[in-house]
Amino acid sequence: MKDLYLVFMCPRCGSLRYAKEGQKTARCFKCKYQVPINPRRIKIVYKTDSREQAIIALQKLKMKQGMKEEGQTKLF
Repeated sequence: MKDLYLVFMCPRCGSLRYAKEGQKTARCFKCKYQVPINPRRIKIVYKTDSREQAIIALQKLKMKQGMKEEGQTKLF
């Protein structure tokens, strides 16, 4: 059985990160909150069985999130 990776939002600050499913906690890099990895209590925005795909999705989502914060919506 392959590992499943979750891309999720920190419930405290909304920052995005990823972790392996089954992992108990993950530290938010932005606010340092120790996030309990419980799918019922965190907002999961992407799931994949590939670590590389989780990283790519995380990068794209962070870029999109950053553009929204700056008031931009289009890349070109």
